Amino acid sequence: MPPKKQKDDGAQNNAAKITMLDFEAKRLQMRIVEEQMRADRSKTQEMQLQQKYLSLEKDFKGEKDKLFNISTDMNRQYKQMQDELLKDINELNSTVKEKDEVIKTKEQQITDYRANYEEKLKKKDQDIAELRKKIDDMSLEFADMLKETLNKMQERIELAQWDNNSDNQVMRNFKEASGFGN
Repeated sequence: MPPKKQKDDGAQNNAAKITMLDFEAKRLQMRIVEEQMRADRSKTQEMQLQQKYLSLEKDFKGEKDKLFNISTDMNRQYKQMQDELLKDINELNSTVKEKDEVIKTKEQQITDYRANYEEKLKKKDQDIAELRKKIDDMSLEFADMLKETLNKMQERIELAQWDNNSDNQVMRNFKEASGFGN
C-alpha cells in the first residue's frame, strides 16, 4: 500500500499546494484590491491635483489678464499724462514767448518815450535858455532905455533949472509931454 500512501501523500501535497495556492490567490486578490484602492486614491488625488492645477492655471491666467489690463490702463494713463504735460509745456512756452515779445515791445516803448522825453527836455532847456537870453537882452535894452531916459530927464531938469526962472512955458510943455504935470 505504499503506493496508496504515495497517492495519499501526493493528494495531500496537492491539497496543500491547492490550499497554499488558494491562500496565495486570496493574498494576491487582496493585494490587487489594495493596489486597486491605492490606484483609485492616486487617481482621485491626481484628479484633485489636476482640478487644483486647472483652478490655479485659471487663476493665474485671470491674474495675468488682470495685470495686463492694469498695465495697459497705466500705460494709457501715463501716455495721457505725458501728452497733457507736453501740451502744458508747449502752452507755457508759447505764453513765455508772447510775454517776452510784450516785454520787448514795452521796453522799446519805454526807450522811445525816454528818448522823446529827453528830446523834449532838451528843446525846453533850449527854449528856456533862449527866453533867458531874450529876457537878459530885453533887460539890457530896458536898462539902456531907462538910462537914456534918465540922462535925458537929467538934462532937461538941468536945463529947466537953468531956464526955470526965464521960461515957465518950456517947463509946462516939458511937464505936459512927460505926463508929470497932471
